[in-house]
Amino acid sequence: MKNTETINAETKKEFVCDGFMKSEKSTGRHERMERDLIDNILESCVKLGFADTPITFYYPETSLTELFVCGRDEIHYAIAEFRKSEQDHFGDIVFEALHDEKRRYAIKVPAEGTEWVHANFKPSAFIEEFVKEIKRPGNTLDSIADFFRKFSPKVDISKISSDEWALSFADEDIDPYVYHIEQNVFGLEYHRFTKEAYRNLMEK
Repeated sequence: MKNTETINAETKKEFVCDGFMKSEKSTGRHERMERDLIDNILESCVKLGFADTPITFYYPETSLTELFVCGRDEIHYAIAEFRKSEQDHFGDIVFEALHDEKRRYAIKVPAEGTEWVHANFKPSAFIEEFVKEIKRPGNTLDSIADFFRKFSPKVDISKISSDEWALSFADEDIDPYVYHIEQNVFGLEYHRFTKEAYRNLMEK
């Protein structure tokens, strides 16, 4: 599961599936990792507000191999290649292996990187509204499903239990992620996954 953080309105470009800037040097796997980091920074900004400070995200090793499209034995090369190719965007981004039981990496994006995202992208209409909606008192899983349908009638819903649902859009231009949402005594809580990562999680 990934941490996240935000961005305010006066940004230059709306983030869509293929809307982020690409350098000539970036490869397909660089674009996947770049996009994931941009989305996480945008989500964080929606939740917390923009701050021109460093930000850290925690990625399981399996998420990195998925995003880099590589094996575990290639991950250090993929990280080095990504850091070099994205220097002009994210600055001196750091990938720190934590060597914990989850085999996580702490990815530390410097203030230069959060400022680059803030200056060039804005959150999608869906994530801006979703972060507000998930906090609304009295909301239920059914009402959140109805909220998703405001953006598209084609919503994939997987009911893991009566209190846990996974929702995603068939149209990834609206939002490409799976939202695993749990209803508990505190209200609704969610975790966001790529579709591939969520499939892998459910297969375990």
